[in-house]
Amino acid sequence: MTQTTENVTVRMSSENQKKLEHIATTLERSRNWLINEAIENYLDIYTWQENKIRERLQTAQKNGKFHTAKEVTDTVESFKA
Repeated sequence: MTQTTENVTVRMSSENQKKLEHIATTLERSRNWLINEAIENYLDIYTWQENKIRERLQTAQKNGKFHTAKEVTDTVESFKA
C-alpha cells in the first residue's frame, strides 16, 4: 500500500546538521531516511511511555495506595547515602 507523505521543515543547529550528515554518510542513508527513523523511534517510545503511565495510573486508582511527598523524598534521599 502506498503511503502518502508531506513535507515538514525543521530548523536545527549547524552542529546537529553536521552530526546528522556524518551519521547518514556512515550508514549510507539519506538525511531524510535518518530523520524519519529518529521520529518513528521517538513516537514509538512516547506511545509506549504514555500507555504505561495510563496503565499504572489505573492500577494506582484501583488499589488506592499513594505515597506522600515526604515518603517519596525520604526514599530518594536514602539512595543518596
